[in-house]
Amino acid sequence: MTQRVLRIERAGIQSLVVDRGREGYRDQGVGWCGASDLLAYTIANLLVGNAGSAAIEIVMGGFNAVFEATARFALAGADCDPQIDDAAVSPWTTHTAGAGSRLVLGSPRCGLRTILAIDGGIDVPAVLGSRTTDCAAGMGGYQGRALRPGDRLMLGDTTAAPKRGSFNAPQADFAADAFASDVLPMRVLPEPGYEQVWNKSWFVGHESNRMGVRLKGDAMPHESGSIRSQAVFPGVVQLPPSGEPIVLMSDAPTTGGYPIAGVLIEADVWMLAQARIGAPVRFVPCTLDEAERATDRIRKYVRGS
Repeated sequence: MTQRVLRIERAGIQSLVVDRGREGYRDQGVGWCGASDLLAYTIANLLVGNAGSAAIEIVMGGFNAVFEATARFALAGADCDPQIDDAAVSPWTTHTAGAGSRLVLGSPRCGLRTILAIDGGIDVPAVLGSRTTDCAAGMGGYQGRALRPGDRLMLGDTTAAPKRGSFNAPQADFAADAFASDVLPMRVLPEPGYEQVWNKSWFVGHESNRMGVRLKGDAMPHESGSIRSQAVFPGVVQLPPSGEPIVLMSDAPTTGGYPIAGVLIEADVWMLAQARIGAPVRFVPCTLDEAERATDRIRKYVRGS
């Protein structure tokens, strides 16, 4: 059987090979580094019949690639007005590209990150049980780095036909109320004593990246004194001396020395991953029961029930 290939012509600001992330090595200082928008990653893979295969995470569009063999593909996350051979295609839907077809992504209408999943997945070597890219460590993904024009990505064997051919975008489904708000609400499990962080507006700072979202706004600087490093993970809300919170994301380190003000609930991490520079957000304290109900709502969305 001829090896299927996806040839990168344009990689935009940053395009990475990602999967669900690297688990079981945090005690050795190895971070998670999975897809920033894990919901979009999950749906895109479901749409092409994959089960946790490696996909491509694209930041702010500007991505072009050529399918050198026939393949099913799906896009989820930010809508970048995708086209196949100059014909518009829809995100959140399964499509077939013929040999020689060119996929072009423009600038996103809204959101920040797009997941491109292809049946069979991106066939790169697994490192410590994952095919995701850890750019800081220079390992995993495609040669341990972001994609560049001219890269040729091998694709895995074709998979069984997907059970569903389309999804409603979550922004128009269970998360419609959140995205209808002028300020995106982010639910957190709060630690006591950090009331200055909650129920006020912040803005996504330009220093934000896959390691963490740095928020700007009307901060109250503080003196935290000497704090021992402690375990951290994606979703942790740190409060540095500037008083401007940092929400750790997919490339979060395994330890940190700033006070922990709370934890962004798992069900809302994907929304923050899609927030652009300058986007207004606010933290909304919630209970563990509310967090579990939010997770159940996402599970029902993924199941289609």
